[in-house]
Amino acid sequence: MTTEAAHTEEELGPLPGFLRPLVDRVARINATVHAKLLAGFLIIAVLLLAMGGLSVAVLNRVNRQVDTLTALNRQTDLARDMIYKVTVQMHYRAMALVTDGVEDEASYNAKLLDAKAGFLSDLAAIRAFPEPDRTEFFDDLEATNETFAASSLQVTALSVAGDTERALAMHLDQEHPISHRLEASLNRLIADSERRVVAETAAFKSDRRFLTLAVATFSALSLLGALLLGAVLSWSLIRPVRRVDRALASIADGDFETRVLVPNRDEFGSLTNNLNRTTEQLSTLYTDLGTLNANLQETVDTKVTELERATRLQRYLSPALAESILAGEQDIQFEPSRKFLTTFFSDVRGFTAAAEQMEPEELVDALNDYLSEMTDIVFKHGGTLDKYVGDAVMVFFGDPVPQDDHAERAVRMAFEMRARMTDLQERWLRQYHEAFKIGIGIATGWVTVGDIGSAARSDYTVLGNQVNLASRLADRAEAGQILATERTMLAVEDFVEASAIDEVTLKGINRPIKIYELLAPIG
Repeated sequence: MTTEAAHTEEELGPLPGFLRPLVDRVARINATVHAKLLAGFLIIAVLLLAMGGLSVAVLNRVNRQVDTLTALNRQTDLARDMIYKVTVQMHYRAMALVTDGVEDEASYNAKLLDAKAGFLSDLAAIRAFPEPDRTEFFDDLEATNETFAASSLQVTALSVAGDTERALAMHLDQEHPISHRLEASLNRLIADSERRVVAETAAFKSDRRFLTLAVATFSALSLLGALLLGAVLSWSLIRPVRRVDRALASIADGDFETRVLVPNRDEFGSLTNNLNRTTEQLSTLYTDLGTLNANLQETVDTKVTELERATRLQRYLSPALAESILAGEQDIQFEPSRKFLTTFFSDVRGFTAAAEQMEPEELVDALNDYLSEMTDIVFKHGGTLDKYVGDAVMVFFGDPVPQDDHAERAVRMAFEMRARMTDLQERWLRQYHEAFKIGIGIATGWVTVGDIGSAARSDYTVLGNQVNLASRLADRAEAGQILATERTMLAVEDFVEASAIDEVTLKGINRPIKIYELLAPIG
């Protein structure tokens, strides 16, 4: 039964219940993880920018209110100073009218003019404030001051002319009332500014509370939004990672039926799909492996048999022929049977005597050199290498692969071996200080061939009188001589030049045998 790795959130970690729909919805968005993260960071950046913009707006509003309060307070101070300068003018005027000395009168008149200049300077300064807008008021105030200035000039002229009585009358009738009008206007300005200061201060406090609450609320909402967005994004990534991790742990424990289910439609969704495909493949392979293990002993036995068969073939036959048989191109039997074959023996003349004079390493090298050369020739002509007996080589033709021309193959091989020995004479004389030659015996007839021996050790070999005959012929042959039986001669007489030898009695052979010396191939 398939195990699904869609574990509960309690198994995966403490995910609040209200977040699960949001996390699943974000996970199902068909976008890459990179795009989702960029979108999350962009939203957070927008929230930060919005909070910064709100903070800037709040600061600008506070600055405007502070500027307005500062302007109102400054206007109030200037208005009080202007009232003082009007009062000072009236004081200096009274002193100038009641003094007896001309110099004192001129001094008070000069001070009066200074006060007027100060009033005009304050008037210009108080009109420079853009807030609040009191253009009409200041125009009226300036017009009243011009009337006041004109009246003051007339009073001063009469006083300087010595007409003190008329100057005093004009002062009391015109100049002094106008000064009261100026003072009244300035007092109204002060009262209006103080009222506005009180109202602006109250508004400032109210706005400050509201703006503080707004900034705090927006900041808290932005922070919560960022935390919520971070939690949703992180959980949409963490949950598939944890599920994949748990699935991999189960797979590592050998549960190849584990499957991972996630709602993601991003790289994690692709990852889980590939993981599920991998586990399916592993499950199939594991099942196949179990089936293979169940039949492993049979497979091993079969492979061991094939290996033994290959080893035997490569021991007796040429590599090309062995590969052909192993590939199934030819069929052979190793069971003992009676067959008509040709047997070949060769023996090195003088090797035993030379071996007594050679070092062991030299002896082994010389023997290996000789056998390697002869074996290559055996396989070249399709012979079956039976065995090495010291320096002797035993070969047969016609089995396990049937050969109609087995006698011809054996004779041609004998000629090539003898020629090759002649070619190697110079090298062996230089290397081993010996000139080796071989004697060869060949017999054709019925023999027993097959796998012969015990369960512990067996060889694929030939037995019979013809085998003994070939061995005796090799023993009798002189250096470089090739001896063959009459049957062999009859099979090759068309292409071999031969010389008959009288019937001879060989050791182990009950009757005289007619033999031939094979001299050379014809043509």
